[in-house]
Amino acid sequence: MRIPFFLDLFRYTSWANGRMLEALQRLAGRPEHAVALAEACRLFGHMHRAEHVWLGRVLGTGAARRPFWADDDLAGCTALAAETPWLDHLATLSDADLDRPVAYTNSKGEPFTSTVAEIATHLVNHHTHHRAQIARILHTAGVPPPPTDYIFYTRTR
Repeated sequence: MRIPFFLDLFRYTSWANGRMLEALQRLAGRPEHAVALAEACRLFGHMHRAEHVWLGRVLGTGAARRPFWADDDLAGCTALAAETPWLDHLATLSDADLDRPVAYTNSKGEPFTSTVAEIATHLVNHHTHHRAQIARILHTAGVPPPPTDYIFYTRTR
């Protein structure tokens, strides 16, 4: 039962990120919003890079060495949004796998252990946090941010 819950949360995250990406496209080609777009794309890219970093930690593949931050443009954001590494990974797991402890070192070099479920929950919340920052950037630039609350997602199903 827990795997379907997490799959739904990551589908929601993908849906909400797609809506945010559509809003960011309204800033493109407007020189007066170049700085806002660059800042928003940096946050958008970071959200997606974090998924790869955390998946690398979970899988033990060494992908955790990927940078969390990079200067992305709108095309880069679009490419990143098309990737669904956690949806793909979660689809291969059982509920018991969610309780597996994952030992890792954070970006400051500190060792920690978290379960797969804790990491997945963190990622969904991490996306929400940065989408809120992007929504503020959009609002400041005069572009109404789209509603991306979970309840709006449930109404589209």
